[in-house]
Amino acid sequence: MSHFACKAFSALDKELKDDLLECYVEAQQEIEEIINSIETDGFSFDKLDKLFRSLHSMKGNCSVCFLDPLVGVLHKLEEIVDGMRGGYIQYHHYLGELIIVVIEKVYDLIKQIYQSHVAESAVRDQLQYGLDAIYAEEIDTKRPEMAADLLRQCNQIIEEKDAPPPTSVIIKVEFTAEQQADIDLFIGFSQKLNRLLGYSSERSERILKLCQLINAECSSSVDPAQLSAAAYMHNMGMAPILSCKDDEGRKQQAEKNHTLVGAKLLAKHEGWEEAVAMVQAHKERFDGTGMPEGLIGSLIPQGAFILAMAVMFIDAVWGKSGSEYRKSAIRAVQMVNFESGKGFPPQLIESFNTAIRKVLVAKSQ
Repeated sequence: MSHFACKAFSALDKELKDDLLECYVEAQQEIEEIINSIETDGFSFDKLDKLFRSLHSMKGNCSVCFLDPLVGVLHKLEEIVDGMRGGYIQYHHYLGELIIVVIEKVYDLIKQIYQSHVAESAVRDQLQYGLDAIYAEEIDTKRPEMAADLLRQCNQIIEEKDAPPPTSVIIKVEFTAEQQADIDLFIGFSQKLNRLLGYSSERSERILKLCQLINAECSSSVDPAQLSAAAYMHNMGMAPILSCKDDEGRKQQAEKNHTLVGAKLLAKHEGWEEAVAMVQAHKERFDGTGMPEGLIGSLIPQGAFILAMAVMFIDAVWGKSGSEYRKSAIRAVQMVNFESGKGFPPQLIESFNTAIRKVLVAKSQ
């Protein structure tokens, strides 16, 4: 019997692998609840959208943790549900049951890899080929019977090479002499404000390093010097909050305006126009529901998205003080991936996931 392995996954810390399994089970339960709700109360776009996002987060977690042979199976499930959202694949209870069963089979394979470092290739292949055929079928009325057939076969993962580990996760940024003088100033500003706001002194450096890693994975990257300035200065607009004391109204207004204030402070230094735009827009959202201007899609600078993803991840993992590793990296990855198409562009989510993979490899070495 043929088996496959995921060496990079096996090399991860036990804590990370445990977190992955826990997050997987939580997403699995959520998906089952959604499908049960569809079966009992009928389906709606909101339910299908939530189902799609749960599958996307599940797939993202597996991708980050180097379970590449299983990502294709989850991706095909995601595409089938996306077809339901698009109206060209009709929901059928066989398809709903198949989603539940496939997710359970994938979980069994993950546990096999977790416990013995290998899993059965035949099971993974059966799932992948069956789902590929269902998705590729052009006559929609044939899909329910194809799903039923695959369910009957499921009474019982293609071996792929793990991505080679990166040699380094350090991105060196070159500054001009004038830029370096400003960057040194920005570092001092951020360290002082972090202390005053109760953040870890290392917060800005963690955000900066992750920003540069994500940027390096983008097909078209932004200026790393400008991104550095934005990483250090993005929170400067929070300074007025310190004078609000117990005035909650003033605090809320200061928080609402902090991106504009921060951008204005950075704009006082010449040559950082791109960084100013990143700071001003880093609270905007891809779907147009952000602030301060409600910008949508490509109207938002790419660097603003990169900065926002890094901030979300670092703050979720380290908390405000940074004194303890209070949340798992996998949960933080799940938070970011859930924002695909909502807070962040899907293609940048993939760059984020690739960057986190490199971080995890470096951590396990």
